[in-house]
Amino acid sequence: MPVQDPLNPSRPAARSTTGPRDSVLMVLECAFPAWGGGGAETQVRTIARWLSERGVRVTVVVPRVSYAPQATRDQLDGFQIVRISYPHVRLLGAAVMLTRLVWLLVRRRRDYSVVHVVIANNMAAVTCVVARLLGKPTIVKLTGLHEMAGGILATNPGALTALKQRALQLATHYQATSSRIAQLLTAAGFAADKVRLIPNAVDTARFSPAPAHDGDRQRIRSGAGFIAVFTGRLVPEKGLELLLRAWPAVVSRRQDARLLLVGEGPLRDNLRSLAEELGIAERVSFVGHSDSVESYLRAADLGVLPSLSEGLSNTLLEFMATGLPVVGSRVSGTEDFVVPDETGWLFDAGSAEQLECCLLQATSAAASVLERMGSRARELVVSRASITAVAGRLVELYGVRVDS
Repeated sequence: MPVQDPLNPSRPAARSTTGPRDSVLMVLECAFPAWGGGGAETQVRTIARWLSERGVRVTVVVPRVSYAPQATRDQLDGFQIVRISYPHVRLLGAAVMLTRLVWLLVRRRRDYSVVHVVIANNMAAVTCVVARLLGKPTIVKLTGLHEMAGGILATNPGALTALKQRALQLATHYQATSSRIAQLLTAAGFAADKVRLIPNAVDTARFSPAPAHDGDRQRIRSGAGFIAVFTGRLVPEKGLELLLRAWPAVVSRRQDARLLLVGEGPLRDNLRSLAEELGIAERVSFVGHSDSVESYLRAADLGVLPSLSEGLSNTLLEFMATGLPVVGSRVSGTEDFVVPDETGWLFDAGSAEQLECCLLQATSAAASVLERMGSRARELVVSRASITAVAGRLVELYGVRVDS
């Protein structure tokens, strides 16, 4: 007899031998999958796919928004997606969406054994309350920016935020992706014994050092003697204007140095104009969006992440998994992985002087030194942030069985 779709009993789902004990409900307050990507969305997809491949039934619940796929029920990478529709009217829309979330959690309570909520905001608060009443364990993942910028990690919250904090204190565990987030959790009054430091996961097979015969590497380098690369959205919080203003000092020392900016965003035109104004337009390449980011990382000598704020950057983990030493700002997550003189260089976020100093040190380092630091960076990421390492720790929290 075909197994029924647990969130749509009128339609049969794929045959499965797993029972409720091996079923995870993931709640994500974002568009999913997101067009153009996104850190939280990427992590949910990575973990959900890993679990599904090992026999765990996974359903991802998200709001139905206009800038993402519209199907209310969907399949992706072996797991199910349920999108909650609601009127896009301020306050009314939020009330309807959260009410429907409550109804879904209650009505399908026998079809999941544990809830993993990503982004500690409204949906997370409601889920924690309902899951506690239903006797379901709940893990809340804090991604960083959403929670730190006036969110539930605030030490002097407003009335609404304080209410959400009270609700989130009902969670079974908190997944902090960085040591700074873990510290902020306890400072905001969350129980320290519930906090688990579990970073984001990176695909260390996809992001790996290039073989010597890699043709893409030769094409991308195109005669450059040294390449530094940034990948991600071209937005203010990534500190890219600061990076461009520091790059002339590098070019003055190394005429063969080139900076690659891989990604799109609203600052693209402004950054192009700034590069021309600084006289470095020929030494900066705006690559745009790429579905083969790993090719650019393999062609580079150095990863640069000058962010003004982060939770834990996926880009950072991808740099290090590819075997690149990193020049990074001293922000959440980056400070956990970039070890000065071992895996890269750190500077205070927003400091042009310190960034310039780090770049000059990196671009003047011997190739053997960069190679040694890159190897150590990969070792560190493989041991702490590979999919297997991260998913293995989550499985322990979930209490589910996985196929070997």
